[in-house]
Amino acid sequence: MRLRYRLVRRLFLLLARPLFDLRIHGAERLPRNGPAILVASHRSWLDPALLGAASPRPVQFLILDRVYHWPWAGWFFRWMCTIPVGSTPGDGLRATRAALGRLREGGVIGIFPEGRVFPEEQPGVWRQGVALLALRSGAPVVPVGIRGSARAWPRGRWPRVAPVRVHVGRPLVLEAGRRGREAVEHTVERIRDELAELERE
Repeated sequence: MRLRYRLVRRLFLLLARPLFDLRIHGAERLPRNGPAILVASHRSWLDPALLGAASPRPVQFLILDRVYHWPWAGWFFRWMCTIPVGSTPGDGLRATRAALGRLREGGVIGIFPEGRVFPEEQPGVWRQGVALLALRSGAPVVPVGIRGSARAWPRGRWPRVAPVRVHVGRPLVLEAGRRGREAVEHTVERIRDELAELERE
């Protein structure tokens, strides 16, 4: 996967830098080895590529399983070893186990807590999967603020020329092993607050 990831990332950067005046700040904050969870808001189909562009290490994304049925994109998501997330509790449990397995192997997971693309003026409700992964694995959470992606590739439209900025935050080391509703809610709130700060930069 490492070779194909590097190839796709390089091709995207070649296109994104002139088209979107793409600038990535704070990439040196990403852990160079060991597990990590990258978290960002989801405002555009461009966001996974932008999150991957910020990381020289391969990122395996959790994505809704319905995209695997899209003939023009399903093959690509399988090729990039993404983790499908279905709509039932059992599907969510399987996705969580798969992601935890990758983290135990020292991999990097990418997740959009809202679950799908939402407009900037009406963000979605965060799901708790990111908190569960962080608390169970002990992996650092890296918030990544993305600005401009909704203008560069608006929902339901074709991509267009617009500036895009990516701000990588400091890794948040959370207390592994904590359980219970209060611990999960506190973790979600902390990550969301850090991400909101980055999106204002």
